[in-house]
Amino acid sequence: MSSTKFYSKFKTELAKLNDAVEGNVSLDVQHPKLYQKLTRYYEDRGLQLYQDPEDDYNVILDQVEVDLLDYMVYP
Repeated sequence: MSSTKFYSKFKTELAKLNDAVEGNVSLDVQHPKLYQKLTRYYEDRGLQLYQDPEDDYNVILDQVEVDLLDYMVYP
């Protein structure tokens, strides 16, 4: 997945995404619109989800972490 597209789409949300990856916030509960945006973003790029809320959340956060690391935003 392209981290440049990820960065340009979510650059204003990087702090929230870092907090979510670190386990400090739950995007699906505290930032549901952002979580839905992430879900659509990854589904549009072919990420397979399980239709299980907990599993899907973990898959999406794993991919967020990869994209943050690729763009060197996440420590």
